[in-house]
Amino acid sequence: MHKKTVDTLIINGDIFTGDRSQPHYRPGAIAISDGVVVAIGREQEILSAYDATRKIDSQGALVHPGFIETHFHSTGMAYHGAPFSPQSGTASKVNYSSMKAATDPEITAAYTAAAACSMLQRGFTLYFESATVFETDAFAETLTRCGVRGMVTAPWGWDDMSSDIDMNDGYGLNETLMRRAPADARRVIDQCKHELARNKDDNALVRGYVGLCGGTTGTDELVREAVRLATDSNAIFWQHQAFEPDSDAEERRKFGDAGTVRMHRLGALGPNTTLAHMNMLDEQDVELILAMKPGLSWCPNNAMAYRITPPHKCWFPHLYRKGASVSLGVDTIMIHPIGIAGLMSLYLSALVGDRLNDSDPFYMQTIDAARNVGLGDRLGSLTVGKRADVVIREARDITHYSWRDDTGILLSMSSSMIPVDTVLIDGKVVMEKGRLTTMDQDEILAEAVRQRDLLADRVSAA
Repeated sequence: MHKKTVDTLIINGDIFTGDRSQPHYRPGAIAISDGVVVAIGREQEILSAYDATRKIDSQGALVHPGFIETHFHSTGMAYHGAPFSPQSGTASKVNYSSMKAATDPEITAAYTAAAACSMLQRGFTLYFESATVFETDAFAETLTRCGVRGMVTAPWGWDDMSSDIDMNDGYGLNETLMRRAPADARRVIDQCKHELARNKDDNALVRGYVGLCGGTTGTDELVREAVRLATDSNAIFWQHQAFEPDSDAEERRKFGDAGTVRMHRLGALGPNTTLAHMNMLDEQDVELILAMKPGLSWCPNNAMAYRITPPHKCWFPHLYRKGASVSLGVDTIMIHPIGIAGLMSLYLSALVGDRLNDSDPFYMQTIDAARNVGLGDRLGSLTVGKRADVVIREARDITHYSWRDDTGILLSMSSSMIPVDTVLIDGKVVMEKGRLTTMDQDEILAEAVRQRDLLADRVSAA
């Protein structure tokens, strides 16, 4: 039989596809051409049908679709473990509030490149920047140079900061931040349109979405206009929602409805909506979510760290079993490491007596995550016709070999601890032997540290 020639063959893989209908091949192989998966299956079958100009031997290691981080504030990347609070900082001039408000294009470019390296080293090929980057063009240009996917929107999307709780609800407001991101609906919508223009290039690595800060900070009018823009642009509408008890109560007082009910009233609770957090739910909310099918971006580590869940009920396992699209996010990178959300979702669900299946977080970070960022038709699984975003882990430790596992349990429980060897995005090798191939990784780290220290000095002297 005449073999077809493809660009790349990945062979000898312990492949977890992210597709529940055909979850696992061992030994498996993947054929890739023009950035797309053209075949996947048992190794012998693929090798008998395809040849390639490049073969990548996985050496029996875990192979899986790139993880997608669906709630990540990249302004905090450089401050992981810093001695100040992610909410309001400290009495010192140098705190999270002052640092995140004083960025410029050079700082954002440096932090973004460093974040891209960190993401790839943990198996993530796309991260969703949750409305905190001011210099969005520098963000997009840098991620593109690194060869990494991203999602970006208007920074600090709000138009009403009249509630007292807005000043203490994690925004860390200061004069510089409010000057750069005034509470103005026109600013927010115009900036969202600027980000959505990136989507005209169907192959763009960085894409725009319509995002608001959410809670009590957006009027009904802004939410409605944002939803219309997202619908007209075939993009997702996203915002923070129902994070903790005080903000949930204030939204009810201010608008007459809480969380999910208000979103439904405003036409913002459909399949093209993804809501982050959603910790404060009741049975009516759950019924609406199951009926209207918005995406949910769950941050279990934050729910535990801020002592929200428990005592408040965790509905996510129930919603997931009933068919809701639940993805995972780390959110506050200052106090939580990248990749921890999968393991924390298992711990938290067990703690509240409604444990997820062991493999569920793997799918939450792949197929469900792709759906929740509006790219379910092209990412999230190693499936014929989808873009070839592939992660190959290292195979140097007995704990890194799956044993009688064909669903992805190891990737749910230990993925953040398993080193990454090779990453392909759009069929291009962007990481090899744990090192970025598109840019100098050592220079990236040095520049990020330099920019962080310069910023701290500048803020301290102000």
